[in-house]
This record gives sequence, structure tokens and C-alpha cells, in this order.
Amino acid sequence: MAWLRKWPASAWVCLALFVVCVIAVPRFGTSGNIFNLARVLAVLLLVAIGQGLVIVVRGLDFSVGSGVALFSVVAVLSMPAIGVGGAFAAGALAVLALGALNGALVGVLRIPAFLATLGTMIAVHGLCGVLVGGVPLDAPASVDFSALGRGQWLGLPLPLWLAGAALLVVGALTRYTAPGREWYLVGSNPDAAHLAGIAVKPRVLQAYLANAVLVAIAGAVLTSRLGSGQPNLYPNLPFEAIAACAIGGIPLGGGKGGPLHALFGCLILAMVGNALVLVNFPSYIQSVLLGVLILAAVLLQQLRGRSLRVSSLPSLPANAS
Repeated sequence: MAWLRKWPASAWVCLALFVVCVIAVPRFGTSGNIFNLARVLAVLLLVAIGQGLVIVVRGLDFSVGSGVALFSVVAVLSMPAIGVGGAFAAGALAVLALGALNGALVGVLRIPAFLATLGTMIAVHGLCGVLVGGVPLDAPASVDFSALGRGQWLGLPLPLWLAGAALLVVGALTRYTAPGREWYLVGSNPDAAHLAGIAVKPRVLQAYLANAVLVAIAGAVLTSRLGSGQPNLYPNLPFEAIAACAIGGIPLGGGKGGPLHALFGCLILAMVGNALVLVNFPSYIQSVLLGVLILAAVLLQQLRGRSLRVSSLPSLPANAS
């Protein structure tokens, strides 16, 4: 049973929460609600996996909400001229450009990630509003591209399959490739990584670009689901993604954690939110509980880190005074 000890603590919290919700919350365990929960979970999971990569290299990305809005606006604006495929490619390129900008600001220019991505979040949000005049822009009525956001395969939402594929690909990338393993070395100690011959700046840039790829996929799913360009699309996404990473057990100091932690953090957030909706809790109570969850997760990480540091200190000799 040694393999059980390799699972993060958030996995057991997630399992216990699921059992409690099935027993205590009416309609939580129904097939319709589970399907809806999976559909909602998919977008958050895509972005949280990417956010986890950025956190591993000691970064943050507050611009992911603006990133999905940018995809949505660019895709719908360009759709009449270049078709659905070209429009989605244009949206993806716009999000990759945003990821490259964030990576350059944080990794190359050494601007603190909080300030850099907060600035790009505000700037891109404003740009999206300028492009569509501040109001949602409907896609051409003659074009149907809803399959990506609303379709199913083998009884499961198609976005969930995309999120599952992202989980496997990123897990393999971080475990079996040199760049993936070096992200953890960079996050653990950038100076030591540089002395060991690791190109720190390119690795940080690569993490932001990988994050942008996942944000673009999430933007494509949301655009397909809504059928319009939304300049204010999912404004809480960066905070929920960071919260999912923290709750799942990815330390915000970098160097540890992975896609599985993001998965369980997303599941916990999604189940708590869904259960509160089913029992008719007001939205402001949900916000309070989300904040408490984030604070509790960060506090537990701090306490665990302190206990590990204390336990690693050498013991005094028996005759020491």
C-alpha cells in the first residue's frame, strides 16, 4: 500500500467531502448534477493546471481571466473573415502572445509576477472592451461552433476529456522531460539552478507559454459554449485557479506540486460551490467560504513547512547543557 502514501492529502479531503455531500446535500449525487459538476470543473481544471506550472517556477498569473476574454473577443471578431478554424487560431495566437509577454516580464526583466500579471490583466481587460465597444459581441448566426463547449463523448462532456488530456500531458511533461524537471529546480532555488547550468529565464518563459496554451483551450471551450465574444468573461478565474492550486497543496513558494494537486483542489472547490448552490446559500456566503478555504490551505502549508524544518534540525547531544 505504499502507493497510497504518494497521493496528496487533498485527495483524501476530496474523497471525504464527496461522501459528506452525497449523504447530506439533496440532489448532489444525481447523475444530472454530477454531469453539470464535471462540465463546470473542466474549464477551471484546464487553467489551474497551467497556473500550477507557473507557481512551480515561483510565479503567478493574474491575467488568465483576461486571457480567456481575449480569446473570446478575437475569435468572434475575426470569425466572419476567416471562418471558425482561423478565428480560433487567431484567438489562440493572441493568448500565446499574452503568455509570452508575461513570461518576458517575469522571467527576463525580473518584474515581480504579481505586479507584471496584474498589469497585463488590467491592460488586456481594457483592450477587450475597446475591441467590442464594452458589450458582448454575438457570433454570426450562420456559424455553429458549439460542439467543443457543449458536446459529449462516451457520455461525458467534451471539455472534461480535454482537461483529462491536459492532466496526462502536463504530468508526463513534468515527470519525464528535462524542461519539466528543471522547472522544479528553478522554483526550488533559482540561484542554485543557474549555477548548475540551467537556463533559468527561458524555463520561466516556457512555463508561462505552457500556461497560455491551457488558457487558450479554456477560452475556446467558453467561447464555444457561449457563442459570443465576452469582454468580461470569467473575471474570477485567476483567483479560483490560484485558490485551487493552494487548496490542492501546491506551495505558493514554488518548487513543488503538480497537476494532481491542481485536480484535487479544483474538485474541492467545485464540490463546495455546487453544494452551496444546491442548499441555496447566498453568493456572498460562498465568497466568504472560498476565502476561508484559501486562508486555511495556505496556513496549513506554512505550518507543515515549519514542522518539517524543525524536524530536520540536528538534535543536541545528550550531555549538552
